[in-house]
Amino acid sequence: MNRKPIIGIVGKPQCDDMIWNKICISNEIKDAVNANGAVAVGIIPQSKIKEIKEGKPFSYQYYYLDDNSLNDLYVTIDLCDGIILEGGIVICDYEQKIVNYCIEVKKPILGICCGCINMALATGGSISLENYEYLKEKHFSLTNMNMHNINLENDSKLFSVMRKNNFEVNSIHKCKIENTGKYSVKGYADDGVVEVLEFNDDNFNIGVQWHPEFIVHKQEENLIFKEFISYIKNRKKDYNL
Repeated sequence: MNRKPIIGIVGKPQCDDMIWNKICISNEIKDAVNANGAVAVGIIPQSKIKEIKEGKPFSYQYYYLDDNSLNDLYVTIDLCDGIILEGGIVICDYEQKIVNYCIEVKKPILGICCGCINMALATGGSISLENYEYLKEKHFSLTNMNMHNINLENDSKLFSVMRKNNFEVNSIHKCKIENTGKYSVKGYADDGVVEVLEFNDDNFNIGVQWHPEFIVHKQEENLIFKEFISYIKNRKKDYNL
């Protein structure tokens, strides 16, 4: 049976509810996936929270990820043709397990903002919470969709998609990636903050520090989702194109 590609969006905990501890999916990312010819499904861990640590500007959630719960998580990943790690203010250990599994099985993956951070953390990287006030001023706005410039390397996969080195993006983060782990840096903001990570293989494995789902009206931003899904379609020929 012909079908559209299935894109798994990894759910992000939302701890601001007075009663429920919810795991949510971004409608904006789902809409971008749908608009570019794929079906979006949610990916959630099947285990309970073990520990919550509050940090600035993140909280960290750790789950009971034993062999059985990890197997259940990986089974849901296997059902998908590609994975998107969305942004948010919570970092979870299951997100990093997903990154490493996708690298192992060469599952196409796109990381957005905190998703990009999780790519670095999953592979031995780290983030910096220094210069918090500066980053809050220069890299965090819920309304300014033209926050700062991005400078792409010519040899980056993202440059081959966008065909431009410099463009304006939004920005909603208050920390920065300090150590990129096994990922290579392929794009910076004008002030040197890491903005694009790419894994050095032939798979689509890219992280961006901004939120293209909020500015898909810009051609280059929609191209991120379009190329991600086109890459997946080209891997298999049994989709309903």
